[in-house]
Amino acid sequence: MFKVERIGEAPASLARKVYNSPEVVERLNKMFHGKCYLCEQADLDAPEIEHFEPHLENEVLKFDWNNLFYSCARCNSIKGTRHKNLVDCCSDDINLVHAIKHMPPIMPDNDVGITAIVDNPKVINTVELLSRCFNEDNTALRGITRANLMEKLFKHYTKLLNHRLTIVSRESTDRDIQDAVERIEVMIRDNYEFSAFWRSYVKDDKKLQGMMKI
Repeated sequence: MFKVERIGEAPASLARKVYNSPEVVERLNKMFHGKCYLCEQADLDAPEIEHFEPHLENEVLKFDWNNLFYSCARCNSIKGTRHKNLVDCCSDDINLVHAIKHMPPIMPDNDVGITAIVDNPKVINTVELLSRCFNEDNTALRGITRANLMEKLFKHYTKLLNHRLTIVSRESTDRDIQDAVERIEVMIRDNYEFSAFWRSYVKDDKKLQGMMKI
């Protein structure tokens, strides 16, 4: 999960009780960097507008700009109306980097590790949801979407490890090392795919700590 800045006034269509207008979709797409706010997949083929607090036909929640989030179909279906009292990535109340640890799988078929670093009900509830979003494969379709998600995540994880290898290698030139540092700095930006994983990795890696700002 990554920090999102919700900028500007609510789109006008919400006053007309239309939350899936092009105006809303385009604003959400831009604010969330085209990424699902839960799993952080980017360039979604079938993005959905997700209600952070389930509206259950409550008109206020249904058309509240602050309650509309950008998600993929997989995470939206897993979250449903069951998961509540979560960390709001649009709020500054909880520092996501210091609250939730994201650990990529050692192998694509292994589970992702999501851990609460602080003892907070919202963090614990969010960790439970994120663990399901990444690991759940209890139906045939969820098995396929999980496999695709893990392959994308593992591809970026491999890139991170290659950059790290360049940084610690005796064969690397100063230019090689500087280039690798800059590439990892790109990976830990909010707009990069699965950025929470790379921030957690850098935060815990003694070789990378201090080389870039987390």
